[in-house]
Amino acid sequence: MLNKIKSAPGRKKTTFSILALVLGISLVFYPYAIVKGQEAFVTDRKIVIDAGHGGRDPGSTQCPGLYESVANFQIAELLQAMLMDAGATVYMTRDMDGNGEDDLADDETLTNADRYTYANSTNSDVLLSIHLNGSLDHTKNGTLGLYSMWRKDKEFASILHERLADELNVPDLGIYQFMSGVTMRFNGPASIQESVYISNTEECTALTDGTGNRQQQIAESLYNGLNDWFSAEREVFISPGQLK
Repeated sequence: MLNKIKSAPGRKKTTFSILALVLGISLVFYPYAIVKGQEAFVTDRKIVIDAGHGGRDPGSTQCPGLYESVANFQIAELLQAMLMDAGATVYMTRDMDGNGEDDLADDETLTNADRYTYANSTNSDVLLSIHLNGSLDHTKNGTLGLYSMWRKDKEFASILHERLADELNVPDLGIYQFMSGVTMRFNGPASIQESVYISNTEECTALTDGTGNRQQQIAESLYNGLNDWFSAEREVFISPGQLK
């Protein structure tokens, strides 16, 4: 069959055109599964996505035309879609009414207590808080992972961070302890990931070019990190000395 296709005029080109079309369609609907080639360990898991800031709190304002709060939400929605397509149940702190709609139009200002109270009510496995870093130095860039509780959160933060550091082509700024009320008071493993510096001139350009490609890249890396976390059995602590 291969010889017949190869020898028939025009057939080889047509065959590869059809194959490219099929692969193209597949990449549209399953971009992370095909590009990354991973088994979906997030299936049947419950995950809280906390898009940082929002409402009257814009986060970093160092990228003209794009508040950090908006970029965080864009990434969160892309990640939500990937996780749901892979069979995970996803809860969004900035969509607490559960309508699944883009709530930026009537985005409320949420306190840390609002976020962790809602997150704990879902009885989810993990919480990921999505942020982008900011600086007055527009040349500064890098990816940074944050955790609150050493026993509960550090390994989770490290595994997520490893994917971002490997895939986003920015300096690895490591992981640090940061006592955020959202992550500290969530019952399970939780982390803030400061994926890149939105204030960096090149990052700002990429995030505002209208394609959404950089947001997609960040969302894919976060998906991969979550998938890595769920790929192994782990002892998960909800408080010092108490196993979940």
